[in-house]
Amino acid sequence: MSKPEKIASAVGVPAPNLRALSASGAIVRLSDGKDYIDLMNGKGSITLGHHHPVVTEAIISSLNNEQGSSTCWSEPFEALAEIIVADSGIPNGQVAFFSSGTEACRAVVQCARKITGKKIIASAGYHGWGDLWASPSHFLQPNESGIIDFYFIPELLADVLENYHGEVAMVMISPDYVHLKPETLKKIAHLAREYGVLFCSDEVKNGYRSVTGSALPQVIGEQADFYTFSKGLCNGQRLSCLVGPTEMMQKTKHMTYTAYFDTVPIVAALATLKYMRDEQGYKRLVTCGSMLANTLRTLIAQAELPIKVMGDGPLLQFICATPELDEAFYTACGKHGLLLYKFDNQAVSLATEAVLTKLEIHFKQVFSELALHFSTQHQIHVSIERQMEAAFNMIDGASDIMPAADAIHWLQRYAL
Repeated sequence: MSKPEKIASAVGVPAPNLRALSASGAIVRLSDGKDYIDLMNGKGSITLGHHHPVVTEAIISSLNNEQGSSTCWSEPFEALAEIIVADSGIPNGQVAFFSSGTEACRAVVQCARKITGKKIIASAGYHGWGDLWASPSHFLQPNESGIIDFYFIPELLADVLENYHGEVAMVMISPDYVHLKPETLKKIAHLAREYGVLFCSDEVKNGYRSVTGSALPQVIGEQADFYTFSKGLCNGQRLSCLVGPTEMMQKTKHMTYTAYFDTVPIVAALATLKYMRDEQGYKRLVTCGSMLANTLRTLIAQAELPIKVMGDGPLLQFICATPELDEAFYTACGKHGLLLYKFDNQAVSLATEAVLTKLEIHFKQVFSELALHFSTQHQIHVSIERQMEAAFNMIDGASDIMPAADAIHWLQRYAL
């Protein structure tokens, strides 16, 4: 069953493209009457599990008690702002709230340009669907909005910073911990500092998933100037934010929207973050993802299939050796009761802990079925090119599995 005719947005949904009837924890019941284990989890925004009672009760209590207003500030905003600023590690920080990651990313670009008086933004990764991030007409040149994509390749960033010396307002990345080595992220941050350019870590996808706030300072040993957060904040409710130093954040004071005072996502965020902190949620997400990844690798090896599992934490990705195996894999997953984000990252939630044994059974069925049809491919390896394609699908950039010169050549041939 496809999406409703009257909805224009072509939002991708997992096979078998059925409608959701209900959801609880890690399980989604679809319109075929069957229960499916969800590894898509709202594209990673469901960190606790569907309809987690702590979040549901917080929302219901707020509504029943008529807390907050759509007209002015209420106390939960201040409480959440204090938490996010503290978690960011930015001294004397401030936060600006928005409803989507795309808005928060757009806000930081406008903020950086107002602070510096410069237009060029050196970008790597996915920051939203707007025209601001449209592909340029020529490689390593700004698009119509002044954005230059360097695809996570430090050597390309160095070229941008040198070729547009004095014109770059900010370096902005959405850091990836599945396909990129820490050394690559360090090089990118150091280049921004070397050229005296503002640095933003877009944590819409990865923030509040493996640690409170951003994992980047632990990885590279220094702070960014700005962070954007969204998916990990409130278990699927609509909320995002930009956090940075107070003197810089003053440039965002006019960036508001009609639903600014809506308290539902705020109380959901407070409940989510408290539960994650009190129940060691971040450590558990990483451990759960690692256990699942190890189980999957064992099952794949037993089935002698050319499939690679990338990642060892709360985000994973499958890479098949051929396009034919790719299609067969996702079709088999749907058949055997698994909801996956096709060709992109899979995201565990805390509810995944309770279904790890079921996941092993379901994936064993998937790989056993695939082995019957692809047994002759067991000597085929997942090529570097296939890994590059998978990385581009997941992070909108190049993996550092290739030397920079080869990665640039690959980008020019296949990705652009």
